[in-house]
Amino acid sequence: MTTFLSTCLLLVILCPGLDALEVSTGFASQEVPEVEGTQEVVMAKVTTLECVRNKSNTCLIKGGSCFSQRTETHLNGSTENYKNKGCAEDCISANATFSSVERKYVRHIQYCCQKLFCNLGFPEMPPRRLNGLECPNLGVAESEASEGLNAIRCYDEETQCIEFVLVHDDSEVPDKVVRGCASPAFCELAKTSILNKYFSGMIIGARCGETLVSPNQLSF
Repeated sequence: MTTFLSTCLLLVILCPGLDALEVSTGFASQEVPEVEGTQEVVMAKVTTLECVRNKSNTCLIKGGSCFSQRTETHLNGSTENYKNKGCAEDCISANATFSSVERKYVRHIQYCCQKLFCNLGFPEMPPRRLNGLECPNLGVAESEASEGLNAIRCYDEETQCIEFVLVHDDSEVPDKVVRGCASPAFCELAKTSILNKYFSGMIIGARCGETLVSPNQLSF
């Protein structure tokens, strides 16, 4: 017994890091196997955003964006303005504009952001400016005022000529072919249902092509 206690005391002196339980019982605790290499797992962080929504409310969204948009139309003899903001799962900032005969136009600007309350304001609507490009009228005349026009003048980022069919809900109203100038963003949106609410019907068969240089471009 004296020899056993002496041996334990000697172990404590030589190996002070041993656990007291190991010394008193003479049995070492179970060893944890050494891991040769650790693999770090990187998880994609999904950010939760709080955005401003219409009527001073807010909304929450995970992995999406806040958005703010302003739309200005001049299609039926008067200028109309629309504003909207909130949360969106798939949001793309865009400057979509369209110009047609009789100074008719649509301007739809959308701003997307991914910071807390980053959509407080609305996008600015700059003045319209001719860009020296034009699209053929091809005999499209909505009234006597536009019968003599053989070209539609383009504005701002409108570098495409667009043609689409406007279908009305009322079957008694005939479908109408619409032509004009469009920005690339408007050409893309015209293939969806986003712009339908600003027109008097549903846009179908939208197609776009290159614009022409106006013979009077030096005056712009």
